[in-house]
Amino acid sequence: MKNLIIFKKIMVLIFVSLSIFFSSYAQDQPDTLKTKELNEVVVQAQMHRTSSAKLTYTPSAKQKNAAQNAMDLLQQMAIPQIRINPIDETVTDNVGGSVTVYINFREASKEEMEGMRTADVRRVDYLEFPTDPRFHGAERVLNIIVQEYAYGGYTKITANENFLVGLSSRVNIFSKFAYKKMTYDLYVGANNRSNHHIGNSTESIYRLTDNDGKEYSVIRKENIESSHYKQNQYPITFRATYNSNTVQIRNLLAFIGLSTPFNEYSGKLEYLPNSAQEHSFERKNPNRSNSVAYSGTYFFALPKGFSIDFSPSFNYTHGNDDTNYSASNQPTIYRHAKEDAYYYRLNLYIRKNFGQKHSVMIGTNRGEIINHINYTGNDEYKDKFFNDFTATMVGYEFRTQKIAVNFDAGWAWENNNINRQKNSFSYPLTHLNVRYVPNQKNSFSIYFQYVTNSLGVSQKSSDIFRENEFMYITGNPLLRNSNQTIGNISYTWMPSNAFSMSAYGRYFGIYDRQLLVYTPYEDGKALLRSYINNGDYLNGDIGIAVNWKLLDGKLQLYANPCQSFYKSTGSFNEKYNPFRMIVQASYYFGSFYSQAYYESSQKSMDSASPQIKKIRNFHSITVGWANANWNLRIMVANFLNKGWAGATNAIVSPYYSELQTVIGTSSHPRINFTATYTIGYGKKVQRGNEVGEQSGAASAILK
Repeated sequence: MKNLIIFKKIMVLIFVSLSIFFSSYAQDQPDTLKTKELNEVVVQAQMHRTSSAKLTYTPSAKQKNAAQNAMDLLQQMAIPQIRINPIDETVTDNVGGSVTVYINFREASKEEMEGMRTADVRRVDYLEFPTDPRFHGAERVLNIIVQEYAYGGYTKITANENFLVGLSSRVNIFSKFAYKKMTYDLYVGANNRSNHHIGNSTESIYRLTDNDGKEYSVIRKENIESSHYKQNQYPITFRATYNSNTVQIRNLLAFIGLSTPFNEYSGKLEYLPNSAQEHSFERKNPNRSNSVAYSGTYFFALPKGFSIDFSPSFNYTHGNDDTNYSASNQPTIYRHAKEDAYYYRLNLYIRKNFGQKHSVMIGTNRGEIINHINYTGNDEYKDKFFNDFTATMVGYEFRTQKIAVNFDAGWAWENNNINRQKNSFSYPLTHLNVRYVPNQKNSFSIYFQYVTNSLGVSQKSSDIFRENEFMYITGNPLLRNSNQTIGNISYTWMPSNAFSMSAYGRYFGIYDRQLLVYTPYEDGKALLRSYINNGDYLNGDIGIAVNWKLLDGKLQLYANPCQSFYKSTGSFNEKYNPFRMIVQASYYFGSFYSQAYYESSQKSMDSASPQIKKIRNFHSITVGWANANWNLRIMVANFLNKGWAGATNAIVSPYYSELQTVIGTSSHPRINFTATYTIGYGKKVQRGNEVGEQSGAASAILK
């Protein structure tokens, strides 16, 4: 950094000296008219800038050419305010907070972004606490601005295959066609996986009671010896869009078929101190589901500064889930769950602008989650869960060229009906965001949020199921929601196209949180895993993200070190302070590109369990070639790792402790090949987004 500042000072001094010299030289020349050929003048565009409304980044032609889809483009750009997870292809802010991705002001799934033609991207805007009703109250937004077509469009084919980890292929076709004010999008995909490395090896300590009432401890070990996982997924999505200067209407229909015929592992089972006899175990969890989804967006720009956005959505999923555990010394534990899950949501936002500085927003949300589940097997239950919610809010924004203040406050109501046991909750919510931008190179941001952490339906289930010979699981119908606060502060500095950075800090707290606990059951002969409200969960993060471009943008370096702080109070009283580092280097040479990526082990403390999680490091080297239509890429990942262990989970509690090793393919060495081919046709004049695979209604099956 010091060398960079010295270099800039030298360049400024040289520039000023040359300016004075040429100015003096020009003044000394006679005032006569002459014809002279001028040298070429190169004007360098500003690739990123900040304002009170947003941070704007313009991808380079090299980055767009190298990127295979929208998520890949974001990773190529290495925007300092966000973090891209290369394993699950998710985008968050630097401290793991949710970032919603939009394409031309309409929310997009990661499958939609996979079908994007990156050559059509014009810029990427990062917004904090936007008041535009089209963002539906999202706290942090990446809005990708792309061109649309007056007529015509493109078709894009993507093929992705992993080697050395079993079958792991993904093939999809995305096609867009536009004519006048209508645009039609179609997405069809096939995702197939099959491998023999999945499951958990677990060493557990149970504190139990014998027939005489005396406490004793049993060490139970599950060690995997064989496994098989196979999954097939087939999504289809169609969307039609009407777009004019004042009206935008979109309707989407989607279907997704998901089948996991094999999800099983088996091995050796041991008990200590009594290990005279060897036992074996086997776990199976095949499942399948079919989902349909509808979503619509209706946006109207009205006279006198009014705008309105109405967004309905509906999801339905029918699923079958089998759980089978057998041990050589115990009766088989079996349960079959048949579920119908429904979900609908209605969002309405109205905004009114008062001049250039003031705006007011009024919003309301209404929705309901319905789950009907029939359990058969060792235990039989018929569950009906209903969870409906309503929220209203009022927001105000004050904005000038240098400062923006966003504030909203509201109230939410929830009603739960779990097998005719009803509970109602109501709570306030508020958000405050202040952004100060002294110039286009510097910005400061402060954010505060107070909300209530709502519960999943399965956490409130009253059903009790046997998990193994010593453990039962259930929920808690009397579980209460928890209050939650978040405080963020950040500083962004973008002195030139070659350098940008973001320093940040965050505080996150959940109070009287929902915590997994283990208590004696069946007179102490076994344990019961359930939930209670207990203690607080506190988390803090301090870090910095830096992006530095060299060699006229051909070489790009990115680094993001972060120090985290965790504290849990109550019955799980623990502190944990892990460190994480992400580094990335990208190099572009003609039609070729390469990238090296490293992320250290991800370590965290779970908010709802007395658990410390450690995910193994991820590293990769990528080489690719691209032109206007083709993009071919080979990635070698985790070549320094050995074995199939991907993560460990450690639990320490009064009655139960556990060290679990997660077996999978995510951290194992692998070679990935990806190819995309795009056929473009038509005339580009408008802007819009794309469509992709959607998700079904959330399941409430207890596991």
